[in-house]
Amino acid sequence: MSLSRNVLAIIVLMLIIWASLLLVSYVVAITILYTLEFPGDTLISIARVILGLLIAGAWVLGWYKLTRLWLYKILLSRKREI
Repeated sequence: MSLSRNVLAIIVLMLIIWASLLLVSYVVAITILYTLEFPGDTLISIARVILGLLIAGAWVLGWYKLTRLWLYKILLSRKREI
């Protein structure tokens, strides 16, 4: 029973990560593609690229923290059962 619960928890974690990856990829693509399609002010173009990089970096950091917290919680609860 515990193994199936852990597997389900990991599957849910992976679904959350994939859904957030799709969202972040969309936002980064929009910010960078506008820079490529509508070349205008150089400062605005640089700001859009930096914003896209910051969003991607925040996603990686958030993914890391969520995974670490989630897996630590699973492993800690597993240790109590043994």
